[in-house]
Amino acid sequence: MLARLTAKAIFAVAAIAMAFFGVGLLGKALATALVAALGPAGGYALAGAVLLVPPLIWAVIRLLSRPRRRSAAAQSNSELTRVLLAAVAKETPWVAIVGAGLAGAAKMFLNRNKSSK
Repeated sequence: MLARLTAKAIFAVAAIAMAFFGVGLLGKALATALVAALGPAGGYALAGAVLLVPPLIWAVIRLLSRPRRRSAAAQSNSELTRVLLAAVAKETPWVAIVGAGLAGAAKMFLNRNKSSK
C-alpha cells in the first residue's frame, strides 16, 4: 500500500513538473517568435499576457461564482451544535467526543459534492 501511494506521488510530481516546464518552453517559443515582429520587450510582454490572462480570468470567475453564505437559521444550528457539544464535553469522556468529531468530519468529507435536496 505504501509503495502504491509512493508511486502515485512520484507520478503526480512528474506530471506537475512536465506541465510547469512545458508551459515555460511554450512561453519561450512564443516570445522568441514574437521578438522578430514586436521587438524583445513587446514579444515578451505579449507572450506573458497570452499565458497569464486565461488563468487570471478563470480565477476571477471562480471568485465571483462562490456559493452564497449560509442563512441565519443554518448559523443558529451551528451555534446550537457548539453549545450541545460543550455540554456533552463536560460529562463525557474525551474519546467519545473525539470519535464524534471524526465521524462528523468524515460525513462532511464524504457528502461534500452531493447536492442537498
